[in-house]
Amino acid sequence: MVDNLVIGNGSLMNLTKDVRVEEDEEEFRSCCEDENELREREELVMLDSEPRNIDEHSVKMYFKGVSVAGPGDSGSGFSGIGVVMKRSDSVPPIQVQKMLDFYVEEPVANYLALMDGLAEARQNNIKKVYAFTDSQILYGQVLQTEELENPLLMALKQRVAEHTSGFEEFTLQIVHSNSLQAAVGLARVAVGVISEGNDSTQCCSICCEEKLASMMMTIKCSHTFCSHCMKKYVKGKLESTLVPIRCPQLKCKYYLSVTECKAFLPVISYTSLEKALADTNLVTSENIYCPYPNCAVLLDPHECSSSVESSSSSTDNCCVECPVCQGFICVDCGAPWHSSTTCEENQSLQLEDRDLTGVTRNGLAQNRRQRQCQHCGRMIKLSHGSYHLTCR
Repeated sequence: MVDNLVIGNGSLMNLTKDVRVEEDEEEFRSCCEDENELREREELVMLDSEPRNIDEHSVKMYFKGVSVAGPGDSGSGFSGIGVVMKRSDSVPPIQVQKMLDFYVEEPVANYLALMDGLAEARQNNIKKVYAFTDSQILYGQVLQTEELENPLLMALKQRVAEHTSGFEEFTLQIVHSNSLQAAVGLARVAVGVISEGNDSTQCCSICCEEKLASMMMTIKCSHTFCSHCMKKYVKGKLESTLVPIRCPQLKCKYYLSVTECKAFLPVISYTSLEKALADTNLVTSENIYCPYPNCAVLLDPHECSSSVESSSSSTDNCCVECPVCQGFICVDCGAPWHSSTTCEENQSLQLEDRDLTGVTRNGLAQNRRQRQCQHCGRMIKLSHGSYHLTCR
């Protein structure tokens, strides 16, 4: 079902509500709780209101507001909006993404998303806006001609009418939530939602605050942080042009991939990250640095040979040999190869207890006559002389 609200030059026109009779009548009836409503709608005929001609001065606008209540009964939370305006195929879409400075209920967030989308459309010299929402609340309220009881919603409704007055044509349509996935994705990233989750919480090791599990992310090196801290951390590195960006965990040598950053970075910041990596010829997220301090060369794992000491094909894909220092590297976490522990277990060990050899510390010492300086952590190869070393 699609209902249309058409607003032209600031005035409300008559609403045309139409219904196409579904082939499966029983399935259609199951979607309607009120039989009187069903009978009323079956008397109407649905018209195809999807705009067919989208030119440079018209857009299809998909908007969504998302609100996530904070843990407990504190009454706090986070709200954000996402808007995607599609134009002709040859023109990239217009996107609006914003985390609000205050927490609001989701119906209010939907209003704010609509208004921000309309404001952005006007700035881009758009004349016709065909808007789509999955909010029955917003749609029903905008359709009402009488005043709303809630003064805030009434004020927002009036603002929407003011925003639409400058367009030659504005239509508002109800669609399934699947049609708004792009807008929802923008809003979720703005709020900081990484995944679907329950009301459980986890403590972020950066801000030391309890955060919802849905706002926590575990990066490939097994360290976990909240999306807000990761966003601030990466933005700070971008402002200082310190790319590629290491995991914020102390002494962790893993570099964040662009795929991981996309999960929590706003569109503008993510674009800046891609540009910064491209400028340093690091646009591919699969490149890694050799973790051995005396090497640290940038490597493409696909160009490195697999470890000959590996016994299984699955391990061959994880362990590669650095062509410069011949050290073995775990591709999954970017650390020196750790044959006896998982990536998570290896990260939890103290630095001096980890494997640093491609197989073991003793193996590296025996096979390559190398030692790790206890002060600076650099690997040192003995070429001649005594074993006594002084760190400089």
